[in-house]
Amino acid sequence: MWPAKAPYQPDINDLRRNGRYFPPNYLHESWMDYLYWDSVLEP
Repeated sequence: MWPAKAPYQPDINDLRRNGRYFPPNYLHESWMDYLYWDSVLEP
């Protein structure tokens, strides 16, 4: 079985175009284990 499209490295325009499909400040719950911390960050 072959992929429908060949893989490619997206450019900035591709990333911006795909980002429009997500609501603002969208964070999927599966990322919370990696992006959540409970300590205060010092400047």
